Amino acid sequence: MCVEFYLILKAFGAKMDLLWKMIAYSLWMLIFGYLGETVYRDTSAIWGAISTLGYVGIFYEVWFGSAKKLSQGSNDPHLQKAFNTLAWFILVGWAIYPIGYHGDTRWIIKWSTTFRVSRHYL
Repeated sequence: MCVEFYLILKAFGAKMDLLWKMIAYSLWMLIFGYLGETVYRDTSAIWGAISTLGYVGIFYEVWFGSAKKLSQGSNDPHLQKAFNTLAWFILVGWAIYPIGYHGDTRWIIKWSTTFRVSRHYL
């Protein structure tokens, strides 16, 4: 996703530092989330909070930071549509991960088991 933002905004002056900043936020999110889920399970909430900072960084860049400023500097409606679509995907699609990481997800397992059983009998 970070590469897509960079490629969309490159024609409007995006520099490589934007790409590397977004990649750094992504790596932060992935590495600390992985550590909390696999290595330090007893303190996974703390690792999840640390991981979420990477998501917040990407969210900020896309909605308020330099990526947003570059997109606003363009009068191209196709760029605006592509950028806004990706921005909403970051907000809605990626928000599932921190919510799932910090929330009680046992209901999902119960629901999916019930759905599979009921679908089997249809």
